[in-house]
Amino acid sequence: MTTDPIVAEVRANREAIFAECGYDLDRFNAHMREVGERLKQEGWVFADRPIVRRKPVTYEAGTTESFVVREDPSASTER
Repeated sequence: MTTDPIVAEVRANREAIFAECGYDLDRFNAHMREVGERLKQEGWVFADRPIVRRKPVTYEAGTTESFVVREDPSASTER
């Protein structure tokens, strides 16, 4: 498997920043938000995607009929 040098650099930088944050995910996320805000103020453009919230799926019965098939017992005895 070949190693992409750009991917390796990104992963190494991420690991270094994560180590600076003491491997604390909350501190890492806060640091990344601060850096992102600073870069936005410097004029960098981010490809921010809007948060799409979907309606929760609800299941409602279409009918109130029973799904049990009932046959008239007298019909089967008449032949």
